Amino acid sequence: MKFHTNNYIVEMDLTSAQFGLHKDQISLLEKQLLEIGTLFPYFADICSFRNGILRYESETLLPVQTKSEKQKVLLVLGNPAINSVRNGMFFFSKNNGDRHGFWGKLAKAGLMQGIRQETRHQEAVLRRNMILNESASKHYTLGLTTFYSFPTPGADTDRFSGVAGVEKLFAPVIKKVLLLESQRILSYRFVDNAIVVFTQKSSRQRFYKITGIKPAYWPIRGTDSSGKKLAERLSSATPIRLQNVL
Repeated sequence: MKFHTNNYIVEMDLTSAQFGLHKDQISLLEKQLLEIGTLFPYFADICSFRNGILRYESETLLPVQTKSEKQKVLLVLGNPAINSVRNGMFFFSKNNGDRHGFWGKLAKAGLMQGIRQETRHQEAVLRRNMILNESASKHYTLGLTTFYSFPTPGADTDRFSGVAGVEKLFAPVIKKVLLLESQRILSYRFVDNAIVVFTQKSSRQRFYKITGIKPAYWPIRGTDSSGKKLAERLSSATPIRLQNVL
């Protein structure tokens, strides 16, 4: 697996000794990915699977080099949506093209300035630049990544949607995937002395079990998912110091 910041490419040889999927498992995964591609034709723009080699595009958005004295905050989402990866920005839009409520919650938490542009594309470009140059917030330096890097259809739009969909697709090798994804997150220099907040409970528990690091938790939907609650979590969270845990 090769990791880079911003949109990046992951390549996995699922026939290798590291993963060791046998022929029937390869065939099943291929069938499942074709099912996603049938429902979402643009999935082929960011994912391919040939001869047991899975190659896909994912997303992480971090300032290249933090120079600010502001507190770093890394939000770790469950996994990317196909639409967001394809358009180069987290929560690019709702399925109907409307603005996603996630950004309003971040504004209320003080993590991101409120933005209104004519198109979602203009908003995405502006938000991306603000995060990269550390101007998204007066008090925080924001970073965004996901626990699972594999992109799936948006929430509740398909049987392979979200984190549950990723775990279904990669069930035969999920332990190896969990380890690799945890190592990827800890490889980001941004993590050191950052408040790390997971938005998906099961992913947070898996990360804690593998690394011994217990991040903060803020649910992205449902009870306690407001921007006000996120602000409260940030005010009480302790930054992670990697030298104390590695």
